[in-house]
This record gives sequence, C-alpha cells and structure tokens, in this order.
Amino acid sequence: MKRYDIHAHLGRTSSGEENSPAMLVEQLTRFGISRVGVCCLSGSDNRAQNDLIHQLMLAYPDFVEGYAFLNPKSPAVFDEIDRCLGDFGMNGVKFNSWKHGYFGDNCPEIDDVLTAVEHYGVQVQVHVGTSPLCTPWPWIEYAKRHPKLDMVFTHMGCHEFGYSTVEAIREVPGIWVETSCQMEVEVLRKAFDQLGSHRIVFGTDWPYKATNAEIEKLFLLGLSDREMEDVFYKNAEILWRMN
Repeated sequence: MKRYDIHAHLGRTSSGEENSPAMLVEQLTRFGISRVGVCCLSGSDNRAQNDLIHQLMLAYPDFVEGYAFLNPKSPAVFDEIDRCLGDFGMNGVKFNSWKHGYFGDNCPEIDDVLTAVEHYGVQVQVHVGTSPLCTPWPWIEYAKRHPKLDMVFTHMGCHEFGYSTVEAIREVPGIWVETSCQMEVEVLRKAFDQLGSHRIVFGTDWPYKATNAEIEKLFLLGLSDREMEDVFYKNAEILWRMN
C-alpha cells in the first residue's frame, strides 16, 4: 500500500537539532513513504523559509510537495502567496499562530489572506493544539466563510484539543484532520467513528515525531483496508489534486 506523508518539516527544530534534505528522504523512504508535504518553520523569515522548501522541491521533484509558511500579519504576505503558489507552484500553505504570535479570532487579516490562497486552489494546513493560541474554533469559522478551501487541522488538536476538535468539526465537511502527534487511541477512534476515514489523512510531523510510531499506531486501530487506503494515500491525492 502506498504511503504519502502530508505533514513534515525541514530546517533546524525548535530544540536546535539540525536536519537535511538527505536525512528527510532517507528516513521517510525507509518506512515506505513515497511522497511528502513539507514546510519550514525554522527561523523567523518566511521568505528564507519558503526559499528552502523551493530548493527541496527542485532537488526532489518526484518526492516533495512544498508548502508555503505564511504569517497573515506580515506586510509581505500577499507577495509571498503569489511567489510561492504562483511562481514556485507550491501545493499548500501552513499557518501556525503559536510560531507567529497571534490569536486566530483577533487577526482580521486572515480572511483576506485565505481569499488570496483560495485563488490558487490549494489546501490550507493549520497547527491546532500545543498552545492557547492554537485553538480550533476561530479556524472553524474561517472554514465556514471560505467553503471552497480544504482545511487540514494538523495533529487532530494534539492532546489539548483532541476530543473537542473532532466534536467541533463534525458538521463542517471542509475540514480534515491529520494524525501526527495524536497518541490518544480514543481520540483517533472517535475521529474515525464521527468523521469517517475520508476526512483523516496521515502525517509524521518529521523530524519532530518518530516515523515508525506514527505509522504503527494506525495498525492498532483495527481499520479496514479501505480505511487504511484513505488515510495513507487516497486522501492525500485529493488534497494534493493528484487526480
């Protein structure tokens, strides 16, 4: 069965550990992953972060789907959208309000930014969990106002918001959830029961999480072959517009 990882990173980690494109490719392919979506959170300059991902895309065009890391409060955000999604052909964007220091419900720039992203037809990934800045509820409202966008809540809300995230998005079909970092079995089961496998997508959060653990936990849930196919590659193909 194919394995596509929709959520990984390149660049020095928040704890200062170095990594490289070669490490990313070697470590993910070792576990049968044949394509990966990557953004860079390292440093504070979005342009430099996105340039790093563009270089990765050029080096591994058959393996990497690049994402733009965007700060909606940056004066250059619209130029960065056009540069990354237009000139570079990146296949998604990532928001992390914890890294950029804003509350989603107190950042009116987000609506205009999402409208600009919507023009390119790519998925929107949002870090949900870890910090009080990263609650799911403001982004649910943005998803409702931008129903043409596919929005992915990474980490399924982590341990802070896991149960409530699944409950809150149940009736919002434009929101998907991603599996990395979510280690509570009951949250994972709740997601499959209430959202269905067609709204759940596999990710590793490389290099922050152990790739083997992120894979093996899914085999412990007793999923059907169809559900496993949805999570491991079919949903990624939809979000990456591969079909």
